[in-house]
Amino acid sequence: MNVERHNLYIGQLHISKETKYKFFYLIARRANRIPLAYLLKKIYFYGLEFHISKGVFIPRPETESIIVCATQLIKDKSKKVNILDICTGCGVLAICLAKVFPFSKVIATDISKKAVNIARKNVFSHKLQSRVKVLGADIVPKNLCKKFSLIVSNPPYLTADEIEQADEEVKKEPICSLYGGENGMRVIDKILQMAPDFLERDGFLIMEVSPSQIQYFRELKNTKLSLISIYNDICGTERFVVLHKV
Repeated sequence: MNVERHNLYIGQLHISKETKYKFFYLIARRANRIPLAYLLKKIYFYGLEFHISKGVFIPRPETESIIVCATQLIKDKSKKVNILDICTGCGVLAICLAKVFPFSKVIATDISKKAVNIARKNVFSHKLQSRVKVLGADIVPKNLCKKFSLIVSNPPYLTADEIEQADEEVKKEPICSLYGGENGMRVIDKILQMAPDFLERDGFLIMEVSPSQIQYFRELKNTKLSLISIYNDICGTERFVVLHKV
C-alpha cells in the first residue's frame, strides 16, 4: 500500500482487490522461501536504504562491522582516503564508507554485471556519482593504477558442503557470490595476492571470512601483509580479519 506501518492503524485506508492480490502473491512467494529482500526489492544496511534484485547478493547486518573496523583504523573522518571495495555486490560498503568518510574517493568492483548495475543505481540514489565509481572486474581491473589507504571485501567464502547445508533462502542467491571454491579460499587468496600492490604504505585490508578460515590468517605466511586484529560479528563469532601492509 506504500504507507508507513502506523498508518495501517490510524488511517482510514481502503484495501482494494488489487492490493489484496498483490499481498497474497507476495505471501505465496515468501512461502516458497524466496528471500524477503528480493520480494521488496530493497534492503537496509547501516541505517540506509538500498535497491536489491534477484541475482545480486543480499548484504547481512553483520557485514556492517567492516565499517566499524574502518572507523577504528582511520579515526580522522576528514582525511582524504582512497578506498577499494572488492566484490561490492549492491554497493553497500562502498556507499556507506563514502558517507562515513565524506572526503574519500571509492572504487567498487564486482565480476557480476547484475551487481554492477544495481550498485551503480544505488550510487545514483545516494547522489555519490562524483566520489564512488563502480567497475566490472574480477577482483580489480587490469588497467587500475592507483593506491588505496583501505581495501575492504566481503568475498564469496562458502564451500559446496556449506552451501548445501544452508537455508533455502541462501540457495536462492547467486552461486558466484557464495561459493569460494573447494576450501572457500579461492577468491580470498586472489585478494591476498593482489592487495599489497594496491595498498598505500601502512594501508589496511579488512575482509569478512568464514570462522573456519580464521586459523589460516593466524598462521598467514605473507611477506607483504601481516594480521593485526580479528573482530567478532554480532553473534560473537570471529569473522573479520584486518591485515596491514608490511
